[in-house]
Amino acid sequence: MKLTKIGRKATYAGTLLVAGLMSSVSAHADEVKVGLLSQYSGTYAWWGQEYDRGVELFMDETGGKVGNHTLAVVKRDEGGTSPARSRQLAQELVVRDKVQYLLGGAFTPTIMGTADIVNQTKTPYLMGNTGTSSVTDKSPYFVRMGFTQWQLNIPLTQWAYDQGAREAVIVAADFAPGHDAIQAYTVGFEGAGGRIVDEIRVPLGTTDFSTYLQRVNDSGAKHVFMFMPVGPMSAGLIKAFYERGLHKQGISLMATNETMESDLPAIGDGAVGMITAQHYTPYLDTPANKAFVERYKAKFGADAIPSLASLAVYDGMHMIARMVEATDGKKDGDKAIEAIKGFAWESPRGPVKIDADTREIVQNVYMRRIENVDGKLGNVPFFTFEAVPEPWHVREAAK
Repeated sequence: MKLTKIGRKATYAGTLLVAGLMSSVSAHADEVKVGLLSQYSGTYAWWGQEYDRGVELFMDETGGKVGNHTLAVVKRDEGGTSPARSRQLAQELVVRDKVQYLLGGAFTPTIMGTADIVNQTKTPYLMGNTGTSSVTDKSPYFVRMGFTQWQLNIPLTQWAYDQGAREAVIVAADFAPGHDAIQAYTVGFEGAGGRIVDEIRVPLGTTDFSTYLQRVNDSGAKHVFMFMPVGPMSAGLIKAFYERGLHKQGISLMATNETMESDLPAIGDGAVGMITAQHYTPYLDTPANKAFVERYKAKFGADAIPSLASLAVYDGMHMIARMVEATDGKKDGDKAIEAIKGFAWESPRGPVKIDADTREIVQNVYMRRIENVDGKLGNVPFFTFEAVPEPWHVREAAK
């Protein structure tokens, strides 16, 4: 299959937006503070690094200015998945540090923990990573800059069915996003005409996947849909699958964001050929993405490569810039949110839009194949599902 071409101009429209903002003259010069919540310690500190890099790219391009206003980013370490800690940090940022916007969040529980603070103070929160569809329903000030499991899983199951898959097993981490993934995989695959023969739930923190892979083998199905949190569990399951030789028995393993470039060295060459669905890949062949990757490498090193995390906050900062312009640098959460409803721009990930009703991001989903690219493993796109809305909300609205 051929990758669908995106007929768009070479210049990143978001950058043009900020350039326009910088040329305007505001009546009041204000410092606008942005609170960045992320993981800077522990197992998932990678998120902190990538969020920082996305912010730094934006600040370098704009000089940290929106019109006559200066942006200042205040960082906090969530240090795990505690909703209570994230709530405390959000309260400190908004009440004590006087931030007007929140950005980031690496996990569904940490973002959900901030909902009452966000609602009480009317503080827009540009969410970098939560795969649970219902999160945006918890606050009118939540805006998704990443993806949902439904948004990736429905296209993946449709693609698998179109390629001849009829029976499949789901292997998913046993927490909220994993439950979302199971439901989405089931609805998507069975809706297409296939059958899910087993659901295998894996406890968080699992390192030995032998029992679960034996269940896959015993199921008789030749296709496996997986969901694991990015990092050790994702790499561990994929590596174990290929080391066990299940692919040699004709069993295909398919995933979404579990094969990020940062995890591919740990996964190894055995996974070459594995198919995934994702809203971004640094190997996307568009002018906007090529320019983004080039800027990323120029700043962080020739071997560095952008990720869905650095991209999420990079785009999130562009959204904040638009809201700052709309509010003239003043705190007005309602006016800020109205300013980005329905807004469309050209991101490195492709053409995107914020759904005016759900505050979900409408975006392309790319079918990707792990390949060896210039001596490194990478996710190379080969087919595009264009302008995919958030399917769970579409389904709920139709009820």
